[in-house]
Amino acid sequence: METVVKALYNASFAIWNTLIGIAMTIFRTSPTAVSGGTPYGIVHSLYTSISAATIPIATCFFVIAIYKSVVTAPPEQQAQRFLMDGVRYCIILFVAANLWQILGYIMEFSDGITATLGGGAGYMLSMDGDLERIISESLVLPEFELSGEWIGKLFETLGCCILLLIGGVVLILVMVASSLSIISSAFERILKPLVLMPFAGIAVAMGAGGHEISRSVVQFLKTFFGFCISGAMMVVIIKTGCVMCTELVSDALYGTNDMENCIMITVQAAITPIVIAGLVKGTDGMIQRMF
Repeated sequence: METVVKALYNASFAIWNTLIGIAMTIFRTSPTAVSGGTPYGIVHSLYTSISAATIPIATCFFVIAIYKSVVTAPPEQQAQRFLMDGVRYCIILFVAANLWQILGYIMEFSDGITATLGGGAGYMLSMDGDLERIISESLVLPEFELSGEWIGKLFETLGCCILLLIGGVVLILVMVASSLSIISSAFERILKPLVLMPFAGIAVAMGAGGHEISRSVVQFLKTFFGFCISGAMMVVIIKTGCVMCTELVSDALYGTNDMENCIMITVQAAITPIVIAGLVKGTDGMIQRMF
């Protein structure tokens, strides 16, 4: 039975290591290079088609801004406000003309950080010596003797066996679900910037409509940068969480009896991947609050 239990726990950690390895590869993959650059090329074509409307939209919002801030302003302020709106309009046109290069630079910058942090093997989990020792000790059948103590020890060993078997199966399911959730986040990290890029020209064009509307440009760039840099934060969460998981499982296995240790093994090993997956999923919202 000891062999079966250890096989279940080793299988769960092996599943985590394999699937998170796939996630790390996705994190290190730039949206510009995924699938040989085909999605990026499609997005560029769509961006080119939509960006043809950038100047007309910017001009329309510029006229609206003139009416709002110049025509309705006192005569002594009209020249100043017209100049400010004109400068804003020229800046918008300059940004629109170089927008694809600007977005590409932001993406390249964030990809470099993510690739650097994603290197190495800090995400690996394994059954260390303490875990293996506790499993071995808790599954040793007591030597037969006619006593209440022997019956109590026998039932405790059988209880540990059942707990560890159930815990091993549950741990496998938890590792699979948590890993797939993280892989999903890795794909989102690639897809979200590509979804935003085609509409960048329209978001920038709206910035010619005055101070209040021009905030949309800043918000768009902040959102785009947040989606790009989120991969780096996800990698940090995964690696830090894995280190904490190893330390917590190793340091806390000093229960008063085998049953308690078995429960601690299962609970700690199962909760940490769930927490890591939850933090990775919540990274986008955290990024938006930061920026």
